Amino acid sequence: MKRLILVESGVYAASIIGLSYIWYDSDNRQSFHFYNDNKQWLQIDKMGHAYTAYHVSSLNAKLFQNAGLSKEKAYLWAGISSSTMMLTIEVFDGLSPDYGASWGDALANSIGAFLPYQELLCGKAYIHPKYSFSPSPFSELRPNVLGENYSEQWLKDYNGQTYWLSTNLNIFSKNNIFPDFLAFSLGYGGDRMVYGDPDENEMNGYDSYRQYYLSLDIDFSSFNTDKKWLKVLYYALNLIKIPLPTLEYNKFGWKFHPIYF
Repeated sequence: MKRLILVESGVYAASIIGLSYIWYDSDNRQSFHFYNDNKQWLQIDKMGHAYTAYHVSSLNAKLFQNAGLSKEKAYLWAGISSSTMMLTIEVFDGLSPDYGASWGDALANSIGAFLPYQELLCGKAYIHPKYSFSPSPFSELRPNVLGENYSEQWLKDYNGQTYWLSTNLNIFSKNNIFPDFLAFSLGYGGDRMVYGDPDENEMNGYDSYRQYYLSLDIDFSSFNTDKKWLKVLYYALNLIKIPLPTLEYNKFGWKFHPIYF
């Protein structure tokens, strides 16, 4: 356990130091301040915060259990440690003239960090947050904000991001009539967001709108194996939504995608 704490502390410290010098301008700091960004990007950025915090917490819970902590303590400390890790970013935002600490981000972080508690309360994880991305044409209009290339766009271009909540289909069946790996997934995204603020976006001629998705998915956590490399592979695959036929609803009506990612 001590070794795990030392390793995680070292990685965390190195990440924070690197982030403070690379992402933020250390020579242009301001006094700590808040900024209300809850209207921006149709809240898709908040989905990203919750998604990241969930998977950091879920991984930490597994590492803590492997290090010898009881399941109850592992999930408790995973939630606390993951919330703390994400909160540090809000502190940096609060000191930056280009950003500001956001209570909406902090709330999303906490929800994501403690969502793995479902496994402790219910005996298994019924809800799996997932992510998918397809490049959008809007990044070309503001590459400095939405990303200059694919390696930046998957993180910055909210037009191409979709966040999902997947659950095993047998949750709706008393007799487990569906295959264990088959899942049902609800997705959320947005389009035509060149500017984060919806009023500014509209003033510049872009009418942003929300997108809701319904699709099937694959739950890789249902596959049992004793091989460590396969466990790692299944865990990684369960981070993303598998491309499958999808039904979309937006302000224009319904749309069917033979394959959507």
